[in-house]
Amino acid sequence: MQTRPIRRQFPSGALPSGAALLAIRLVMGPMLAYHGYRKLDAGVVKFVTTVARSGFPLPELLARATIVIELVGGICLALGLLTRLWSGLLTMQMLLIIAKVKWDVGLLGPPGKGGGYELDLLYAVTAAALLIAGPGLLALDHLLGLETDPNQETTPDRRSGPVRAGA
Repeated sequence: MQTRPIRRQFPSGALPSGAALLAIRLVMGPMLAYHGYRKLDAGVVKFVTTVARSGFPLPELLARATIVIELVGGICLALGLLTRLWSGLLTMQMLLIIAKVKWDVGLLGPPGKGGGYELDLLYAVTAAALLIAGPGLLALDHLLGLETDPNQETTPDRRSGPVRAGA
């Protein structure tokens, strides 16, 4: 008697992938919005000072852009609105923070001295995944026609009939 190993395959395709991207958006978006709100609530001038101290050029502009990317971008990511735009901006922002502010601290940072750039790297990678793959399920981008719906199967348009040479 021949026995085969019992193995259940995991489903793949548009629905599971879209659900995974939705989960990323629903967790990352509100977390980013909270970080942006905290910077705004503490006072923009205070955050501008922090950005200037880090040696960034145009600290006033960069501080305000950071707050907008986190607060507005976080809300938009949760809703799936302009997902690729906000994901691209967020990816760049996080990579700049890693390179300019936290690189010398290291990935995990010294014990008892606060974290390294692990969270920033996690944000950058998840934002890059949304940038590459799109918003996933239940996104306003689909309603607005900015993205194709992962639930709809793409089939060639057969209404036009066969293509004939010389026609």
